[in-house]
Amino acid sequence: MRTKYEQIIAHIFFERYDGSESGFNFPRSAINEAAESLGLKRISNVGDVIYTFRSRKQLPSSVRATAPAPKEWIIRTTASGQYRFDLIANARFPVTLHLAETRIPDSTPALIQLYRQSDEQALLAIIRYNRLADIFTRLSCFSVQSHLRTSLNGTGQVEIDELYVGIDRRGAHYVLPVEVKSASDSLGYFQIENMFELCVQRFPNQIARPLAAQFVDDDLIAMFEFERAPDSAEITVALERHYRLVPPHDLPPELIVEYGHRIED
Repeated sequence: MRTKYEQIIAHIFFERYDGSESGFNFPRSAINEAAESLGLKRISNVGDVIYTFRSRKQLPSSVRATAPAPKEWIIRTTASGQYRFDLIANARFPVTLHLAETRIPDSTPALIQLYRQSDEQALLAIIRYNRLADIFTRLSCFSVQSHLRTSLNGTGQVEIDELYVGIDRRGAHYVLPVEVKSASDSLGYFQIENMFELCVQRFPNQIARPLAAQFVDDDLIAMFEFERAPDSAEITVALERHYRLVPPHDLPPELIVEYGHRIED
């Protein structure tokens, strides 16, 4: 049986879908209008409906069935309180299985581990304390702000989990927005697209390197970097690495020597 959210989003979709591959807009108010039409209780947290199908769950199977392979429907924000269904390829970025791991001595303070409130909050702290942004990008990275909320032209309000700035040995400056996910969630296209738009609109003179991080298990973290094609604006994964946080005694000298012989990117 379909959940309330699935019934609502399917109602909104098929009320406007014309059978073509063209996208279409709908307002925030359509969510509770759909609930009323279906005889369902009004949704108090309307934004949670959109967030659910961007980050937690797939769209209903009836909606997905209308998308020609390999494309998928996504829900974009076009302005404050305005959304759009669009068809794109590569709508989600799953973790690559069986990718080589790199062991990193765990520098996360025990007190932080004891009192972490959520997987996403914990992951942000782990990235900071273990300098994973620096290791992954080979830049000196500095956290500017967590949970940055701002409005972008043509996109509306966006939230970035953490914003870093970086500098390389030449003195070039970088802006590195970071999206984090728990193991049960998935990285969606719209989230990465929003990070690129933030860089373009707010930091036009810096080099943009949007990143993402996701728990694979309790101690294994996948780090991603993305790139966007200038001709098509298609977003793809440019680099993925997996880091295993371990106590110092789990990092034997022979493994450190082996890492020294790895071929660099």
